[in-house]
Amino acid sequence: MKYLHCIGFFFVFIAQGVSQVDSIGLDEAFGRAFENHYTNKDSAYFYYDKVISMADAQDNLDVLMGGLSYLINANSNFYDLEQYGDNLERMGTLLESDARLDSFELKQVYEQRLLFDRGNYHYKLKDYVTAQNYFLELYGQLKSIPQNELTALDIDTLSAIYSFLGLIHRHTGRYEQAEFYYTQDLRLIETYSDSIEDARSVGFNTKKLLSQVYEDQNNTTEANRLLQEALIFYKTKVDNPRFKNNFLSTYMLLAKNYINQEDFDSAIAVLNENNVIRPEDNPFKKEVDMIYGDAFLGKKEFSMALSYYQKTLKSYQEYRRNKPHQDIAEAYGKIAELHLRRMDFKQGLQAVQDAFLNAGNHIADSESNPSPDQTFSKIQLLHLLDIKLQLLQMALGKTGELNYEEQALRTSDAILKTFDALKGEFDSKLDKQFLAERVYPIFYRMLAIVYRSYERNPSSKTIGFALNIAEKNKDFVLLEALRNAQATKYGGVPPQLLNKEVQLRAGITHLEKQLFDATDTITNYQEQLFDLKQEYYGLLKKLRTDFPKYYELKYESERLDLAGVKKRVLKDGSALVSYTVADDWLYVIMLHGQGEKFIKLPFDQDDQNKVKELYRLLSHPSLTGQEPIKELGGQLFEKLLERPLRGFDGEEVTIVPDGVLHYLPFDLLSDNDDYVLKTKNIGYANSVASLMKLKAKRKAETNSVLAFAPSFSGEGPVQGVRQFGRLLYNDDEVSKIDRFYHTEVVLDEKATLSYFKSNLSCYNILHLATHASANDAFPDYSYLAFSAGADSEQHSILYIKDLYNIALDADMVTLSACQTGIGKLQKGQGMLSLSKGFYYAGAKSLVNTLWKINDKSSVRLMEDFYEGLSEGKSKTRALRDAKLKYLESTDDELLKHPYYWSAFVVSGDGSPLSDHSFWWYWGAAILALVVFLIWFWKRRTQINL
Repeated sequence: MKYLHCIGFFFVFIAQGVSQVDSIGLDEAFGRAFENHYTNKDSAYFYYDKVISMADAQDNLDVLMGGLSYLINANSNFYDLEQYGDNLERMGTLLESDARLDSFELKQVYEQRLLFDRGNYHYKLKDYVTAQNYFLELYGQLKSIPQNELTALDIDTLSAIYSFLGLIHRHTGRYEQAEFYYTQDLRLIETYSDSIEDARSVGFNTKKLLSQVYEDQNNTTEANRLLQEALIFYKTKVDNPRFKNNFLSTYMLLAKNYINQEDFDSAIAVLNENNVIRPEDNPFKKEVDMIYGDAFLGKKEFSMALSYYQKTLKSYQEYRRNKPHQDIAEAYGKIAELHLRRMDFKQGLQAVQDAFLNAGNHIADSESNPSPDQTFSKIQLLHLLDIKLQLLQMALGKTGELNYEEQALRTSDAILKTFDALKGEFDSKLDKQFLAERVYPIFYRMLAIVYRSYERNPSSKTIGFALNIAEKNKDFVLLEALRNAQATKYGGVPPQLLNKEVQLRAGITHLEKQLFDATDTITNYQEQLFDLKQEYYGLLKKLRTDFPKYYELKYESERLDLAGVKKRVLKDGSALVSYTVADDWLYVIMLHGQGEKFIKLPFDQDDQNKVKELYRLLSHPSLTGQEPIKELGGQLFEKLLERPLRGFDGEEVTIVPDGVLHYLPFDLLSDNDDYVLKTKNIGYANSVASLMKLKAKRKAETNSVLAFAPSFSGEGPVQGVRQFGRLLYNDDEVSKIDRFYHTEVVLDEKATLSYFKSNLSCYNILHLATHASANDAFPDYSYLAFSAGADSEQHSILYIKDLYNIALDADMVTLSACQTGIGKLQKGQGMLSLSKGFYYAGAKSLVNTLWKINDKSSVRLMEDFYEGLSEGKSKTRALRDAKLKYLESTDDELLKHPYYWSAFVVSGDGSPLSDHSFWWYWGAAILALVVFLIWFWKRRTQINL
C-alpha cells in the first residue's frame, strides 16, 4: 500500500528525534520494536508499548509521539483494527489534552498524521464516507501550502491521499473519478520523483491500483499488463519486509484479473505462488481464500469452492467479532452464488438471507429484503438482491409454486428502490454509464419474471410495473438533466451556488476540449482540470448535503402509472410503443386510449442483423430499386409492429426504441407491400418519463426561427484534421423557411458559432443546415460545424460536450445535417447523438437525421415540412406529409429511393408548434389591410365632398 511508503517517509522524518535518545534502555527497546515491525506483531507491540511508557516517564516527547506513531503503523500493517482504533484515540487524546505538547515543535505534523491515519482506519473499516472526509480535510490543508514550500513529507502524503481517494471512489463504483485520482498521483510522482523516496516503487503501487479500475471497466488486457509489470518489480523486493503487502496484493489482483478472463487455472497458479508467505503472516489471507473460492467455482469444483468460502466466512466473523459487516455479507453472498450455480435454490436462499442480516445494522427481519438506507453498501445490496432474484426464478421454474413468484416480484420492487437510491450518489456521467452497464442484465431478469406473472394473470398493474422496469434501462441520465430545471427553481439553492456550479462545469468542459484537441504538452491542462473537478465534486457534495430538496427533485424516483402516462402522453387517439431488447427477446409495452398490451417477442441475433441490413440498404442510394427494402421491411414489420399495432386504427404512434432499434426508421417498415408511412405518423422518444417531461414544458406564444446555413470552401483542413465540402443548397433550404415563419436567416460567413450562441435564446425554433460528424469512440466530441468567419478555426465546432453548458428554450431544433440522430449505443442512455446533446441543452423536440443526407432533396423536404407546421399540423404529421409529397412529385425512380427522403425523423414532443395555422395570421393581416383601405377610401371621399 502507498500508506506504507508514506509512513516510512514520515518515520525517517521523526527518527532524528528518536535516534538521539540518551537512555540506552529506551534506544534498545525502540530498536527491538522496529526489528519486529513487519514480521512479529506481539513482539512489536510489546516493545513499542515499552518505548511509549519509558518516554512518557522521561517527558521525552519526540520518542513518545514517534513510538506511538510507529505502533499505529504496526496496527495498520497487521490489519489489527481493534488496536488501531484504540491507539488512534490515544494519539488524539494526547494531541488535544496533554499540555506538554502545546509548545511541541512537531505538533502540527502529528495532527496531520492523525488525520491521515483516521482516514486509513475508516477505509479499512470500509466506512468510505468518513474516510474520504478525513482525507479531504488533510488534502485541503496541504493544497493551501504554496507549491514551492511543499516539503518532501507533504508531497509524499499528497501522493498517498490521491491513492486512497482513488480506492474509495473505485470501491463505491465511481470509476472515472478513481482513474482521475490515480493519474493525478502518477503525474505527481513523475514531477517530484527526486523528492519521493523510492519513486519507482510508489509509481508501481499506483499502477497496481489503477489496474483494478481497468479490470472493473472490463479492460482486462491493460489491467494485466500493469499487474505483470508491478509483480516483476515487487519480486525484486520480496526479501524486504516493508514491501510484503505490495507483493502479496499484486498476486491477489493478478489472480482476480485471470478469473475475470475465465482463466481459472492461471488464477490458481498465481495464488499458489503467493503461498511463499506463511498463512499466519499473510494479512490478506481472508481475501486470498475468497479468490481461491472464486477460481474453483469457475472450474465448477463446488466442494473446493465451498470449503474456501466457508474458511473466508469464519475468518471474517472472527475478524469482525461476529458483528454485521459487509465483508461477512460478501462471504455469505459468495456461498449463495455457489448454490445458484449448483442449482440448489433452498440453500442459496438461506445463504442470501444470512447475507442480508450482515449487510447493515439493525436488520432484524430475516424473511424480507432490507431497504437501501439500512445497508452499509447499496452496490452490495443490489448484487445480493440480484442473486436472490435468480434463485427465486430457479425455484419458480422448478416447482411452479406461486409463493416464489410473489417473492420474486417483491425482490424486483426492492431492486428498483435500491437502484433509485444508488444512482443519485453518482456525479460523473461516465460513472452513471458504468452503473447502467452493471444493472441492465438484472432488469432483463426482472422483466422475465413480470411477464410470467402477466401471462398467468394479465392486469394493468403488472404492465405498469413492467413499464417502470423498462424505463430504468432507458435514458435516466437525460431524465436527470430534464429534472434539473425544476430542481434549480424549487430546490432552495442560493443563486450564487448554482452559478458557481455552471461556471465550474463550463470550465471543466473548456479544459477537456483543450485536452482532446491538444497536440503539444498537456500537463498544465491536466493539473487545472484536476483542481476544477475537485472543486466541482466538492460543490456537488455540498449541494447534496445542505440542500436535500434539490437532490430529491433532481433524482426523484417517482413511479410511472399507466393512467398518468396516458393522460399526459396519449392525445387525439395516439399510441405509444416501448421496446426493451433483452438478449434473444424483445419486450414490448403498447399503450393507447382504449387499452394496453404487454408482449414478449423472439428477437435473436439474426433479427438484429436484419435491422442493421435494412439500415444499410436505406442509407445508401441504389440502382436496384426498393424491392429488397420492402421485403426486409415486411419481415421486420411482422416481427416488431404487427402484434403491437393490431387493433389500433389511429395514426399517431410514438416509438421508444432500445438497442439496435435506434437505427430503424419505423415508417419505412412495410405493411402489405406499402410503407407504414402511408398510414401512420411516427415519432420517437428516448423514454416515456423524458417524453412526459418534454410535453410538460411550456410552448412559446409566438413562433420565430433562427436558421443557419454556414459556408464551407471545401479547401483546407479545419483544426488541422477536418475538411468540409461545399454545401450547394443549404442557403436555399433556410431561406425558404421565411415564407412560413418570422425567420432570421444567417448565411455564409455570418453563420458563426459565436453568433449562434449569442442569439439562440431569442428564438423558439432553431434550424441548422450544416455539416456534422458522429464520433463513436468519443461520443461527447461529435460535432456540428459553423463558418469560421472572424472566429478562430477552433471556435467553429460545436461539440455535444458544449451543449451540456448551453441553456436554450427551443420548442423545436432541426438538425439538417448528416447523421445527427446517430451515434454510439450505450446501455442506460440509448443513442449518444448530437440530437441527445440538444435535449440536454433544453430542446422540447428534435428533427434529426439517421444517415448522411442529400443536400438538394433536403431543400424540398424542409420546405414542405415547415409549410405543414405553419398549417397547424403536428410535427410528425408535417414530416410524414412532406415525405409523401416528395414521393408524389418525383418522377425519377432512382430519386424515390428512401436514401433521398426518409432520413429525417421527429423525436420528443411531436405536437403542433401552435394551435393556429400560420395562414390564419396572413388572413388576419389581409383582413386588417382591407378594413384600413376601405376606411381610408371613405375618409378621402368625405374630404373631397
